[in-house]
Amino acid sequence: MACRLRVDTGALCEAGTSLRSVATEFDGANVTSDQVAGAVGHAGLAAAVRCFAHGWDGRRAGMVESMAALADACSGIGDAFAELDSQLAAALRGER
Repeated sequence: MACRLRVDTGALCEAGTSLRSVATEFDGANVTSDQVAGAVGHAGLAAAVRCFAHGWDGRRAGMVESMAALADACSGIGDAFAELDSQLAAALRGER
């Protein structure tokens, strides 16, 4: 039985791009929450929105860092497999 490795490099690169977008959104959550707080029309509710959003800054920063690292890994792996596939195909054709 032949073993095969199939890697969807496009999906990996797309996952990297998507993860980078999510990390960016998370990173800007305080700005978004401050805008929402300013629009709710009630001082107590605005304070609660700000408190909630800013209350998990440390945890969110860790998540952003992890997502960014995973985004880089997905993109890097996808690019590396695509390049390897090109090199192997060239070698099979007798090209250098």
